[in-house]
Amino acid sequence: MGNSSTKSSTKETDYLIVGAGAMGIAFADEIFTRKPKLKLTIVDRRVKAGGHWNNAYPFVRLHQPAAFYGVNSLVLGDGSNDLSSKSEILAYYEKIITKFKASGRVEFLAQHNYLGNGQVADLRNPTNITTYTINKRLVDATYMNVEVPSTHPPKYIVDEGVSLSPLNDLVHQYDQWDNFYVIGNGKTGIDAVLYLLSKGVAVANINWIKPNDAWLFNREALQVGKVAKRVLEHAEQFKKATTVDDVFLAIEKTGGIFRIDEHITPIKWRCGTISPEEIVQLRKVKNVIRQGRVQRITAKEIQLQKGNIPYTNRSLFVDCSANGLSKRPTIPVFSENKITLQSVLFCQQVFSAATIARLALANLSDEKRNLVGPVPHPELKEDWPAALSASLKNLVLIHRYMPMWMFRSRLNFMSHESMLNYFKYATKAMFLTPVVKKAIQRMENISL
Repeated sequence: MGNSSTKSSTKETDYLIVGAGAMGIAFADEIFTRKPKLKLTIVDRRVKAGGHWNNAYPFVRLHQPAAFYGVNSLVLGDGSNDLSSKSEILAYYEKIITKFKASGRVEFLAQHNYLGNGQVADLRNPTNITTYTINKRLVDATYMNVEVPSTHPPKYIVDEGVSLSPLNDLVHQYDQWDNFYVIGNGKTGIDAVLYLLSKGVAVANINWIKPNDAWLFNREALQVGKVAKRVLEHAEQFKKATTVDDVFLAIEKTGGIFRIDEHITPIKWRCGTISPEEIVQLRKVKNVIRQGRVQRITAKEIQLQKGNIPYTNRSLFVDCSANGLSKRPTIPVFSENKITLQSVLFCQQVFSAATIARLALANLSDEKRNLVGPVPHPELKEDWPAALSASLKNLVLIHRYMPMWMFRSRLNFMSHESMLNYFKYATKAMFLTPVVKKAIQRMENISL
């Protein structure tokens, strides 16, 4: 029999941060930089910091400029429009953790699990439990629940003998099969198709199972110095729009967004980005299967919501169906003795985490802090008006609370503007906030 006795110890920390992903590290960095006397403890089940980047496919890259990603205190890459690679991002987080630990003020507990009530267990020896006295707050950096295919099995049935792999394994298998079926039309599915095309796989051998279509940001419109103008352009369109489709179609005409198939009106909007060159490549794929979600894959056919599709031997199914950023119910960010990290600005998770840290340090009540409310990650195009409206409202509030911090924060895409443009756009956001809110009400009344 093994030794089942529990080894207990006690420690003290100011912030106990559960999750060493992008949001948890962005929060920790802000506290670490601004309060040199505070102690932080960061707990994560993985071996290294970086969250889902550890489990992502080898050829993954940022879809937004490195200028706005990471932590406030350290530039990622050359700090410009570079789309950093997985290896660059993990090295970046390793550098941050090394700096944290060297200070003697930060304890990073890799391969540990938070049990609740201040208790942390070592996954390598689960009977080794440490109980922390938390002087400030417990910080939940896991609530956003990022999923990647390599760690989340598909939600459909796969019969024995079917060749199915997560995108991670495609680098070893792209030249071993006659046909490919890419399952999923999100960022991961797009990357899978682009990877196959880049490796010379014939377009005719690529089949793309797309349960629905999505609007996508034109990445050229999201470069450093352009983002604020484009976001406010969306807000401007709401002034005269009757429906949500009116907004998207108007922005499409200006080149701000794309749809892969110009004959289909997308129903999804998840802040995905794509370059003009990539959209050209994706439009080459003609074997697109739009019969709903996959229900089951048997030895001979794909069973979908709206029908069954036979397939030939020597076909590889590439699972890209994990929900990278699911739409979670919103809960208060600040509650008694706890902070739950969520986006407070649309599709800007790391900046949101840094903002929440700065709010935690501000001389404000939790009631006032919580006026900067969560902005759920949009799923459908109908989610966009509310997400944009809430983000504009939050931007106005944050500027009221801490304007100079906002101007200097590298994670704030607006901070890369000139001072003149910055305050011009900030003022415009203030005036557009009630306009967008009224537009939402008008659209809701029309749809009734």
